[in-house]
Amino acid sequence: MSAPSTSPAADSPAAPVDATAQRPPVLLLGRALRWRLGAAALLVLALLAWGDWREWRQRNVQALASTAVLATQLLADDLAQHTSAFDRSTRTVTLEPLQLLAQRAPLCAEVVDIYGRQLDAGCLPQVDDPSALSARLARALAGGRHGAWTQALTLTTSEGVKVATVEVQPHWALEGRQLWQRWAWLAAAALALLAALWLVSRLVARALAPANQILGALGRLSADDLQVRLPPMRLRELQHIGQGFNRLAEHLGELRHRQQQLTLHLLQAREAERRRLARELHDEMGQSLSALQAEAAAMGLMTQALPQAAASAQAMARTTAQLLDGLQRVLADLRPQALDRFGLAVALQSLAAQPRRRPDGSELRVRLKLPTPWTPLPADHDVHVYRIVQEALTNTQRHSSACTATVALRRGPGGLLLSVADDGVGAPQPASAGHGLLGMHERVLALGGRLDWEQPAGGGLCLRVWLPLDKACDTAALDDGPPPPQGLEKQDDPEEMRP
Repeated sequence: MSAPSTSPAADSPAAPVDATAQRPPVLLLGRALRWRLGAAALLVLALLAWGDWREWRQRNVQALASTAVLATQLLADDLAQHTSAFDRSTRTVTLEPLQLLAQRAPLCAEVVDIYGRQLDAGCLPQVDDPSALSARLARALAGGRHGAWTQALTLTTSEGVKVATVEVQPHWALEGRQLWQRWAWLAAAALALLAALWLVSRLVARALAPANQILGALGRLSADDLQVRLPPMRLRELQHIGQGFNRLAEHLGELRHRQQQLTLHLLQAREAERRRLARELHDEMGQSLSALQAEAAAMGLMTQALPQAAASAQAMARTTAQLLDGLQRVLADLRPQALDRFGLAVALQSLAAQPRRRPDGSELRVRLKLPTPWTPLPADHDVHVYRIVQEALTNTQRHSSACTATVALRRGPGGLLLSVADDGVGAPQPASAGHGLLGMHERVLALGGRLDWEQPAGGGLCLRVWLPLDKACDTAALDDGPPPPQGLEKQDDPEEMRP
């Protein structure tokens, strides 16, 4: 059976909801806003920290050379004041003269004499642990080799005699503390900004919470649930959207109702025209062909002595019989007599019993499952159910390699559920539905029902049709009714809708 395109659900409130229908996504506006604002705040924090680190490193690079020169000059001046050319043996160098300089430019210095002995070393101003974690981290953030952050200058006397070598480095412990303090203030500002953004996102999410209702209503409207309406909303902009949505849903409902009425009127007019044509063909052409067949039979009896005339009479009788058989098939297609005389159940039994052979010689067997006890459907539903089953079986015979097709009907509190399932292994859903499938879709839509299909795991195709019924008819279906027609197969499992 060729696979039909899934038709949208009817706008009847009794229409069953497809449990496998994909739910619309939920708009987590507050969460999305928090994530986006938080990411933006973290990006700004990272940029500010990177800019501060870049400025801090450049400042240390520029200050190191001038600090080393000043430190060496201060040590040379102090050496000139406390020594002379006659007491070179008592010359000593300490970092005491650098105390005032260290208040404005912190540094670490080491003084080594010409013999390689360390005269004095230390960091000014003094800290508890010069090699603390902050110092190591500041040194790591500065990057570069160790020698790149060391300025070595020669300490000489006023006479030009070399006394020692002065090595100056940045005060990494103090620099690390200052850097961490600035970054701590920056982090505190970022946390305050994140808290403010979180509060704003909460307010925005609360104000835009009805957007999820709008999204859900749009999903139901796209599934042809034209009864959906949006409640009044507090936000003025969303209130306008809700009012426009409700007007659109009402307009679509009116259009759908008019379309169903027009389609149903056309279907009823077509069935009425078929019934009239079948009656006229049966009354006029059928009687004429029957009379012609009788005349041919009489002519054959009267011309037995004339071989040529007798052969013509026999050929005329055979042709008339073929015309009568073709007329019976046309009448059955236009309006099945069993449907008018005996009802839908017997008509479906007759339809299922018809032989169906393909050009390759294979045969399609049809199983019929009807609910027991059987209750008649509304008068305008019998012909439509019959036509749907007829078209579905025709599609199965033409477009699949199925050996068995199962037709099942089940009455429920919401209406009538019809399924046609086959065990074919033919081609899956075609690229475009044929005229027969489109006709079924329009017929089901005109009755306010739903048509869908699925491919079971074991193969084949299952076509499902749901049609709403009147409440009075539905109540009668749930009560005990008359016994089913003779010859109908009893349904083993009323809930089973697959072969």
